Amino acid sequence: MSDGAREQRMRRTRRALITGARRLTAAHGLDGFTVEQLCAEAGISRRTFFNYFASKDDAVLGTPARDPLEAFGEQFVAGGRDPRGPGLLEALQQLVVRSFALLEGPHDRALMLEVLRREPVLLQRLAESMDRHVTQLAALIARRQGCAAGDPFPGVAAAAISHLAGHTVHELLEGRPAGPDPEESPPSAEFADRLARNVRLAGILFCAPAAVPPASAEGPAGIPPAASPGAAAPADPSSDIEGSP
Repeated sequence: MSDGAREQRMRRTRRALITGARRLTAAHGLDGFTVEQLCAEAGISRRTFFNYFASKDDAVLGTPARDPLEAFGEQFVAGGRDPRGPGLLEALQQLVVRSFALLEGPHDRALMLEVLRREPVLLQRLAESMDRHVTQLAALIARRQGCAAGDPFPGVAAAAISHLAGHTVHELLEGRPAGPDPEESPPSAEFADRLARNVRLAGILFCAPAAVPPASAEGPAGIPPAASPGAAAPADPSSDIEGSP
């Protein structure tokens, strides 16, 4: 089996497990079904289940067994020591895009809302997970940049890029036309392009005195064209403030 076919099969299995776990939770509650029942529905073994998720709760929330920040964090930190590597902002975008590929899953929001109404403890877990990831990301930024203890820059940078990533996912799902598989996640390349656009627009807000570009300047996909060669690019906000050695 080719790498592409294997990856596609794993994505289908992951989505089947998440959808099954959410449907069973909405119908019976978290305690109303077992991992074995979920695996039987997905056509996999219990052992295989734990290659995807650490627990039944994680399957419901779509939290992968392999934490993206643990999987890619050390490479992100090491990149800060490579003078030929990308700057902090570009490296953060790359990290977010790689994480998106691990976190993608079904997007039936009505079903997820029903799950959270039935099991509000999952909402608390979801919020705690998001806060934990922002904290982890801030620690990685601090290490990459060599920030002093107490420097507020890593926390602000982590919160900003995390919010932009979440906004980008929401934006894609709201505007994406229905396809043959409505639960299929947008391709990573599409997510990366839209995230880059949103980061660029945030740069206009924070760094440039010029007005926000009008809607007519956007391309056919709603993505503003890249700046012309003679135009000044927005400065990397990490270049002359705290947290950037």
